[in-house]
Amino acid sequence: MNVTRRHALGALAALPLMSLTSRPAWAQSTFPTRPVRLLVGFAPGGLTDIAARALAERMGKTLKQNVVVENRPGGQAIIATVAVARAEPDGYTLGFAGTNGMILNPLLYNNLPYQQSDFKQLGSMGKSPMLLIVNPSLGVKNVQEFIALAKKKPGDLTCAHAGRGVINHLALLHFQSKTGTQFQDVPYKGSGPALLDLMAGTVQSTFDFPTSALANIKSGKLQVLAVTADKRLSSLPDVPTMKEAGVDDFELYTRMMISGPAAMPADVVKVLENAVREGTRDPGLIQQFADQGVAVEFTSSADLDKVIADESAMWAQVIKANGVPKTDLKA
Repeated sequence: MNVTRRHALGALAALPLMSLTSRPAWAQSTFPTRPVRLLVGFAPGGLTDIAARALAERMGKTLKQNVVVENRPGGQAIIATVAVARAEPDGYTLGFAGTNGMILNPLLYNNLPYQQSDFKQLGSMGKSPMLLIVNPSLGVKNVQEFIALAKKKPGDLTCAHAGRGVINHLALLHFQSKTGTQFQDVPYKGSGPALLDLMAGTVQSTFDFPTSALANIKSGKLQVLAVTADKRLSSLPDVPTMKEAGVDDFELYTRMMISGPAAMPADVVKVLENAVREGTRDPGLIQQFADQGVAVEFTSSADLDKVIADESAMWAQVIKANGVPKTDLKA
């Protein structure tokens, strides 16, 4: 009896220690236990939002929890990006960022309330090039005719973009410096209104993403002259690359990156990175975005850090070459 009691007390005494030492393994095996939020810095309907929702659905299947997209538009994705940086580093608040939020904003603002080191990259869904698009009434058949017309009327042709400092505005500046042209740039609050005015003939050209413009290109309401990719798009096989059109060193993309707060535990990072990887392997996702000019290709967390560094250096050169000043972010 005494022996039995002694064994029982020994077992009870060991329980707290066992519980404490086993808890990390339990947490690792069960994350996540509730829905994960994926913050998007733009309004519904654009490329970033569409891509985030498509990937969130696939990630949810791997995680066996809902991944809920939450739109927090404003400030060139700064509002959503700051929210991710300041979130609890538990893996339940993530961000889906394009090139603007993670690469361009740190190059454009002095007092940005976050920096790249505030985030742990979980992988990239892929990348999308831009299209050089004109109103068909402009009467040009290719990029060289477009350049010739712009040089004939310096500062007269208009080029719309989704706001100063966003990627398609910088694409315009890059195009001007590469071709020796000068356009009257017309900023809008998003690509949607810019494309509407382009179709109406209020403005004459723009750089935008296939996802936003493809339907109106197919219908003949818009005319595309070139794509900023290294190869032609399967959805627009007759449209040349910028290099084929005679403009060298003009490969520009926006990346679609998933990140969380930098202090997330390694085991949580591993689970989330795997969910991103598995999501990008989905054949339906790959086909959906290939039809819209987006190359779905997983880039791991480690590789993405190098991609961000390389593309930050490239965009810094574009910004410097075009004299874009680094400014204070307005409150």
